Amino acid sequence: MKKFVLLPKHGNHNKSIFDAEKVDTWPKNSTDSLPVGSGRNKTIPTPPQDFLGREIDMYNVLNSILENRFVSIVGPTGIGRSSLAAALCDYMNQRRSTMVTIKHIFYIRARQAMRKDFMASVIKPLQAQLHCANIATSLYEGQEKGEIFRSIFNALSDTKALIVFDRIEVLEGSDESQEFPLFLRSLFRETQKTRVLITARKPLGLSSLGGVGERVYNLGPLTFKNTVSLFEILCPHAHTSERRRRLIEHLVSDHTQADLRLSDEGLKETSRDILKRLGEGIPSKTFEVVRE
Repeated sequence: MKKFVLLPKHGNHNKSIFDAEKVDTWPKNSTDSLPVGSGRNKTIPTPPQDFLGREIDMYNVLNSILENRFVSIVGPTGIGRSSLAAALCDYMNQRRSTMVTIKHIFYIRARQAMRKDFMASVIKPLQAQLHCANIATSLYEGQEKGEIFRSIFNALSDTKALIVFDRIEVLEGSDESQEFPLFLRSLFRETQKTRVLITARKPLGLSSLGGVGERVYNLGPLTFKNTVSLFEILCPHAHTSERRRRLIEHLVSDHTQADLRLSDEGLKETSRDILKRLGEGIPSKTFEVVRE
């Protein structure tokens, strides 16, 4: 608050600037008057409460999405790909009123139980979300695959949308795994403003999908300090703010080590040992350490 200065420094600051009637009670916003993007998109998963250390990754992926139509977040299981995608979509959803290139966000999480059914795992949930957004017709019993595809392409033909296909690796090894790239190729050809973000263990590896290239973002482990911070948030023994502060001070006593990762050459042996014990910067391993 001390950064704001009323000028002139010793002037009369009770003077009215605008000639307007006094408002006794500030009116409450109704849901109808809320700007676009101010409400919670229920299709977007809530980011984890302990999500941290991914600010730079969010910045980089967001810029990639705004500059490219197809972006892949790749990394090993447990690295936090889905958490990053959820946090990023939540961030964009709150700012849709000011984002020129994205007005709709559709979040599809591929389901392991339906890995052998490409339509039920990915396509039909997308169609259902488009219908809920009032830009596509609803599905009906016995509707053919081609009709569903055409309905999706028509709905997105001139729509500024981001479609997220999360955990797409569950389709690997299934008989219909090749249908996903074919669907993306048609989607990019039939639409002009639709963007796609996928999370997977590895890139699709195709040079072009309907004239659109894949921009790959390799998600790495957390830094030393962020790994310790995640551990102290979850650790049942560090149940007060003072204990958590002391824990970080003890484990990250050398501030030159804070932003390093396990693969960095400058990481000292003591810091490397602590980082290995706390999960090597992989969030899911840190959760396991806390449980043990």
